[in-house]
Amino acid sequence: MNQKSITQKTVAINWCTDVALSEALTQFFVMHAHTQYISHSELQGSRAETPARWRSDLATTLHEELKTTLAQDPASADHLIALADIDGAIAGMALISIGTKQDVATPYASLDDLIVHPDYRSAGIGRQLTTWLEQQMLKRGVKRLFLESGVGNHDAHRFFEAQGFQPVSVVMMKELSHE
Repeated sequence: MNQKSITQKTVAINWCTDVALSEALTQFFVMHAHTQYISHSELQGSRAETPARWRSDLATTLHEELKTTLAQDPASADHLIALADIDGAIAGMALISIGTKQDVATPYASLDDLIVHPDYRSAGIGRQLTTWLEQQMLKRGVKRLFLESGVGNHDAHRFFEAQGFQPVSVVMMKELSHE
């Protein structure tokens, strides 16, 4: 799909609250999130076994996570899913978490996941999703948007830097054993 054909179509971006879409969103994620996508939150959570391998039951685990998120009212939820839709098809999705610490100096959110269908990459969908999320977070009083990305996900790093994100830390891990 090229840029010209995308611009002729309407991209609708909204908070997704339809629990019936949980299976489609799960499949979208599983099909399009390669292993370079794995970062420390997937390793600290229930999604990945190693920096190079998703859990074998990723679809089941993710499906439950998405169903829980979709069942929340977006007006008060601290975990949200944004959906980019083109003619009824999922073009992209983003999962976001809003910081809930009361004593934080600057209100923040984390862009936990941003996935764009390969047919729509380099067509502005990721930029539109990111811009829409920034506007939504500003309406909620959020002043900082964090994200993390797998160390080998260089295309994503370039994309996010072009959107104004900048590195602020390095996360490191060591596998421990009794050997």
